Amino acid sequence: MAKHKYYVVWVGRETGIFTDWPTTQKLVSGFPKSRFKSYTTLETAKIAFRSGPEENTKKKPGKRIPKSVFELDEQFDVHIFCDGGCDPNPGKSGSGVAVYESGVLSARYYGLYQPMGTNNTAELNALHQSMILALDFLDKGKKVQILADSTYAIKAMTTWAADWQRRGWKRKSGELINAELIARMYETYLLIKPRINILHVKAHIGIEGNELADRLSLLAITEQETEFKLYESGLNVPDMLKMQSG
Repeated sequence: MAKHKYYVVWVGRETGIFTDWPTTQKLVSGFPKSRFKSYTTLETAKIAFRSGPEENTKKKPGKRIPKSVFELDEQFDVHIFCDGGCDPNPGKSGSGVAVYESGVLSARYYGLYQPMGTNNTAELNALHQSMILALDFLDKGKKVQILADSTYAIKAMTTWAADWQRRGWKRKSGELINAELIARMYETYLLIKPRINILHVKAHIGIEGNELADRLSLLAITEQETEFKLYESGLNVPDMLKMQSG
């Protein structure tokens, strides 16, 4: 399991020392000039809080400042990031998934190349494969969170699919694009619905899992990989992150 952290907030909606990231995130996200930092022991957190932010959040020369303050929610054992890409749209498409267990990257998947796909089909395919992976973890008693940057793919499962199903996989206004794929996905979603958490994350703001899923979708296109398979050779994580994003 991931090590416990203590979060010091010097400037935020509330200040003090907090013991979980979701609470801390609500206090600092979007707050003007928020100042905060995590520590691995309560004692160091207390010292840091007393000494103030200036002594504890100085920028180190030459160190790249992260674009995102996002952290994995520690109440989940497994985090599955998914993304799809298409260039142009419609055009060549592929999907990617990055899996983290106890906060550590454990697997990368890519594939489902289509010579004439769309961004939506690529995103849906990525979410579908994430749900299939999640099912196995859930059956082993793990707590799982899926993270995707596609509002369309998430809402297709969590908000719209039930109504589309009642209409015979049609929209109120008529034809449902990607109906066959969405219907297959929804069967999987219903198996995990009571046990799964699906979270929307912003794309390209420096969240490692999201960035890796994006690069994996690009590799699926480049290599024209039609299967969905484990990425076992080739680029290491740092080199993969250096790839131009989709």
